Amino acid sequence: MKTLLQVRELGGYADFTPLFRQQGYQVIPAQGVRKALALLKRQSPDRVIAEFNYAPTHGTRISSVEALLARLQTLANKPDLLLFCEQIHLQHLPLLESQYGPLLALTYPIDRETLLQWLQRRPAVSVLLGPAD
Repeated sequence: MKTLLQVRELGGYADFTPLFRQQGYQVIPAQGVRKALALLKRQSPDRVIAEFNYAPTHGTRISSVEALLARLQTLANKPDLLLFCEQIHLQHLPLLESQYGPLLALTYPIDRETLLQWLQRRPAVSVLLGPAD
């Protein structure tokens, strides 16, 4: 069964768990990035949905989601990631992308049909190429 790690911090959006299950995902809920990081020590989900909340008070980081992004990069199977965020915070995503690569985000209110399209598309496949023969 496919797994989806759902990281909630502030919430403020509809509960899409029934939609995730309808699409064949076992939902792994995590209340906050710290709990998600602990779960990622034991599990490697197929997909991850997390909230991007810009917070310049995080010291050298712009958001708590950075710790999650760093951890996801270390996993053998790189899960597809989708961020939920406020429209005003989109301007800060390039800072994350410069360090972690391209990111996909949906802004509030989350459009159910767009979310459904993301759930139904094939997960990204990483192909490692060895030296040419």
